[in-house]
Amino acid sequence: MKFNILLKTVLISAATAFLAVSCSLDKFPDNAINTDESMESPADCQAFLNGLYSGMKYIFTGTFVYSPELQTDLFHAVKNFGNFDGDFYSYTVTASNSTASSIWFGLYGYIGNANYLIEGTKKLIERGTLTESEEAQVREMYGVACYLRAHMYFLLAQYFCEAYDPATAAEQMGVPVVTIYEPTGDSSKYPSRNSLEETYERVLLDLEEARQNITSEGTPNSAYVTKDVVTALTARVALYMQDYDTALTSAISLINGKKYTLVTDAKRFADGWKNDNLSESIWQVAMTGPDDVGYSFRYFIYNTSGMVGEDNPQYIPEDWVLNLYDQSKDIRYASWFSTRDISTPVPGRMTLMVKYPGNPKLYSSVTNYVNMPKVFRISEMYLIAAEAASNRAGQEGVASFYLNALKRARISGWVDQEWSGASLTNAIRDERVRELFCEGHRLNDLKRWHIGFSRSAGQDPSYVMPGDNYVGATRPADDPFFLWPIPTAEMEANPQMEQNPAYKN
Repeated sequence: MKFNILLKTVLISAATAFLAVSCSLDKFPDNAINTDESMESPADCQAFLNGLYSGMKYIFTGTFVYSPELQTDLFHAVKNFGNFDGDFYSYTVTASNSTASSIWFGLYGYIGNANYLIEGTKKLIERGTLTESEEAQVREMYGVACYLRAHMYFLLAQYFCEAYDPATAAEQMGVPVVTIYEPTGDSSKYPSRNSLEETYERVLLDLEEARQNITSEGTPNSAYVTKDVVTALTARVALYMQDYDTALTSAISLINGKKYTLVTDAKRFADGWKNDNLSESIWQVAMTGPDDVGYSFRYFIYNTSGMVGEDNPQYIPEDWVLNLYDQSKDIRYASWFSTRDISTPVPGRMTLMVKYPGNPKLYSSVTNYVNMPKVFRISEMYLIAAEAASNRAGQEGVASFYLNALKRARISGWVDQEWSGASLTNAIRDERVRELFCEGHRLNDLKRWHIGFSRSAGQDPSYVMPGDNYVGATRPADDPFFLWPIPTAEMEANPQMEQNPAYKN
């Protein structure tokens, strides 16, 4: 399929990808570089790619992670929480929501940059003036740009689209698929939403290009896109597409490669999360110091001073989540949760989420609650392998094998079990909560499993914000509000754009 759709968003630098983009496309933007003039050498391509990498620290931290988590049954808002990100938590999001708008335009900004680099590297190769080693270098950068475009489109589908269903994907709404930077002031030529099938087809095509051109071998905590990163995204995408054969083989290939080992020691595990040296990380986006960081997670330990004993949490984990863990034996619980005395905004003794304590290399005096995002970890591959196998006939033993392997690494004294049927399904789903807590997966898990939720009573009901949309709130399976709104600015500028059903413009 040929994708030659007009790009609505302007080309912007990765460092400013979250600024609102101009709707006037009748002239080349002042901050863009003409592709016919800029990509004159591999050094030009590398400089541009460095900018794209630098921007990734914003894509996988902060609101990109916690806003979808707050929509689910993982957290409770405490009394007097100040409505921090409360529209997602209470399901009062509108089409003018600034987070949805920033993420929509931000991701399309990165796609625009990836398109720009793809076109530039292709033109440079086609000139035929590169040495053999230079061409190999440029082809690698082309592959990375294809990968980044694939990942950004996949994220857009996660936030703004329904779960992929192979039987209906051709009729489901995806997002506009744009592969060429070709600005125009004619709004009648702005792109409409492609089908979800076409959106995912673009993701798969770009992943194949990345697979064919990226030669860098993976290493733990790699700051760059490697062959293993491509395989990891392939496994995740395949699981979401219900392509269980590809999901299983991709995940197993990374597990069997033995480069990324599950951490079993509690001290090493906690240190890995604090100091960002976890041996399980397949891709960890780099941050270099206090002046080069992504977004924080202060809503959970809202502590502007960074001083111990001055915690002011707006959200605390739900009790059912805490009760999923064997609290005395599971190394995740000791590393990610802490019970503390709190004086504000509501006094009491609460268990807080401390998964992102802040890397000391990324702040100068007191913590800023910023850690390098671990985009893919080998533990997720065990979960993908288990879930994919559980959806294949006669593979329940395989699913149990990978689920037990993860549990043995995390839970002291774990004794292997065999699951089947509904008990296997529930065991895998519970383990995804335990292992991927507050990493941005829960909302999309609910969507693809087609299940809803009811919030629990809370660690202590006297701490929790009361109200129908807060504690005890129930959301049905396939809730239309699980899809985020297309931003009002987009709807007003683009007559071809269709809004998601739950929202008014």
